[in-house]
Amino acid sequence: MANTVMDLTIEGVTHVSRIKDSKTDIIIHEIRLWKRTGMLPEQYCDYLLALYTGGAGIDDRKKTDSKKKNMLRDLLLSLSALVISLFVIYFTELSIVLQTAILASFVGLLLGVGIYYTKKQLSPLLLYTSAACILLLTSMEVTEEIVKGNTVGFYITLFLNCFIWIGAGLKWKLNYFSVAGSIGAVLVVIYISL
Repeated sequence: MANTVMDLTIEGVTHVSRIKDSKTDIIIHEIRLWKRTGMLPEQYCDYLLALYTGGAGIDDRKKTDSKKKNMLRDLLLSLSALVISLFVIYFTELSIVLQTAILASFVGLLLGVGIYYTKKQLSPLLLYTSAACILLLTSMEVTEEIVKGNTVGFYITLFLNCFIWIGAGLKWKLNYFSVAGSIGAVLVVIYISL
């Protein structure tokens, strides 16, 4: 009988220990989910993870490696889209409709990836900037084809691009777009007045 009570006690302690570990794992999983989705500020989540994992829940090395990898991927995607866009505009004999379709697909691709990165809380700065540059190149190419050298058309296109940048900056709280659009509009006005 004493042996049975001892076995039950040991088994009970083991069972309680497993339940505590299971609850801790669930809590750690939830905290990581909150951190990933932004439900709590990152500092709070790091503190809670350190508390529940005894300091083993935060791996900064992994985080910096992941950020470097994402930044390199962004850079390669953006630069390749810009280079291909310049190639399509200046070194091919494609019709203006086909050029516009190709460049519009690049803008759409970069904006889509940028929105995906924003939802994953990664920096889409380079992607949005590349998309804006390709949009500027495309609109200038289309304007050149339509107005055939009329400078007023170019100025209107530049102003429209600047206002699109300002609007995107205000709507999505991207200050660098608002600043770039404002500076661009001021520079176009100065150029026109000279």
